[in-house]
Amino acid sequence: MALIVYLTRVTGYFIGLQLRHIRGIQPVLEALPGCAFMAILAPAVRQGTLGEIIAMACVILIMWRSNNVVVATLAGMAVLLFGGPWLDTL
Repeated sequence: MALIVYLTRVTGYFIGLQLRHIRGIQPVLEALPGCAFMAILAPAVRQGTLGEIIAMACVILIMWRSNNVVVATLAGMAVLLFGGPWLDTL
């Protein structure tokens, strides 16, 4: 199993190196990590509690306005820590 995972990652890396030479594909390659992250994140948020959904909305809003990962992460954690138990009772 480990060999299959390793070969999948190595193959993806080498395919990515070849795709970089195609004109117009660079914006797509730059957007892929965000798309992969959202594919993992969206189902988790949909199943989350009200506090988790509000925390994620705060993170998205702060990232959109400030483009600062640290501030957005700290704000989301603060909403979960301080508002989470109260919001979950609603």
